Amino acid sequence: MKPFNKRLQFAFRILLNPYIITNLSRLRTIDGGGISPFSIFLYMVKALYRFPGFYDYRVDVRIKGMTELVYLILSTPERMKKMRESGYKFVGKWAVNPTDIYFGSRVSAIDPFFFAFCRMIAVSDNSYAVRGRAQLSPDACPAQAAAYTVLSEDIIKLDFFYPFIGPWCYDSQYCFESLRSKLKGVFGEQPYILSERQRGISKDFMLSELRKFVIQIEELTGEKYDPEFMRKEIKLENELRGIIFDIQNMMLEDRPPLASLDLILATFISGDWLGDPLACMDVLCNMRDFLKKRLRNNESGWGLKENPIRILITGIAWGDLGLYNILDDLGGVIVGSECVMSNYMLKTREDGDPLENLAERFINTPYTFNPGEKARWTVNNIKRMKRVDGVVFNCNFGCNYNATASRIIIDSIKEQLDIPVLLINSDLPGENHGQMRTRFGAFFEMIRKKRKK
Repeated sequence: MKPFNKRLQFAFRILLNPYIITNLSRLRTIDGGGISPFSIFLYMVKALYRFPGFYDYRVDVRIKGMTELVYLILSTPERMKKMRESGYKFVGKWAVNPTDIYFGSRVSAIDPFFFAFCRMIAVSDNSYAVRGRAQLSPDACPAQAAAYTVLSEDIIKLDFFYPFIGPWCYDSQYCFESLRSKLKGVFGEQPYILSERQRGISKDFMLSELRKFVIQIEELTGEKYDPEFMRKEIKLENELRGIIFDIQNMMLEDRPPLASLDLILATFISGDWLGDPLACMDVLCNMRDFLKKRLRNNESGWGLKENPIRILITGIAWGDLGLYNILDDLGGVIVGSECVMSNYMLKTREDGDPLENLAERFINTPYTFNPGEKARWTVNNIKRMKRVDGVVFNCNFGCNYNATASRIIIDSIKEQLDIPVLLINSDLPGENHGQMRTRFGAFFEMIRKKRKK
């Protein structure tokens, strides 16, 4: 189908569907303002032409809050500009970094990796990653390459770049070093724990890194660090994580209420709150309440087959959104992403010294564990979920760390849980869909035979 026809089809669907017009909600924003339903609707109509790539994907706009979520994803630059005019500072982070330390220091956190991938998907153009690889390496991770482009070419305008990086992301150190002369910023470190004996030393080191961050942000904003404000932010973000956990657990019911892509948008793409925790709170609360009603009515997610094959993603969630629709079409459904559960569902302690609690949260992020410890965590998490038919371990092209860790984690799942595992490599959005469809189809057939035994 031609792009114009896809946009026209989507336009008719959202304009004729009463959910789109009547279910839009006003969103609060952290600058004390708000976003009206009319502004959201008008933006989404214009988006039909501005972002043709997004309409290639099957997103369930009937879900209350889903249109607002897509709006938050697409409108990041415009919202950033408006908030900066009111005095807000935007600080770039890395995907693995908990957001509490940023928002609790009175700056808004933006992840240039998510921004770059979402923008490539929205405009149906992979040139960000292509241009980034021309500067870094042809073998660079697509997320790193795309982020390099949007940062080095000032496509996303940050006031400061302050990520905390560690050795588990193979390309990040080289990418950030290449950006050092192009950006105003500081690169913090997040320790890699090889053994339990190192945990205390690692926490002390992480605490010192967070204190350096606080001093730097005080200079940027001109405001003193306020422990009480940080505690309130931690409490707010823990509530957000609880909502993501609730939505995640709904996928384990007899009829999963979300299709795979809808789940990823709600729990992964929104994981750093898209620059505004209050707006995300309104969106995710509306979605959770709607999905509870859907469960009570025994309704499945849009496009899901009867009794779908339940898949958990490990490694890293796919940046190629089209793969989630393909998986559903073949009779499967994503019931969870280990990356989401590892990075975004873990809460920060609320009592005691906020910086000490955040240091503990940083070093206890399972995504940053050594492969053996991460394998144990993944196996225990699958046991908790219970309803998992198969596991897909995804390696982003260029990610040597995940490629190395994959065998340890895959073998642990097979040996301890007797669950089939498929190892795949994904790269730029829209590539290799035919091959992936064939591999998913064969994998599902193997699981169906296993179900009959």
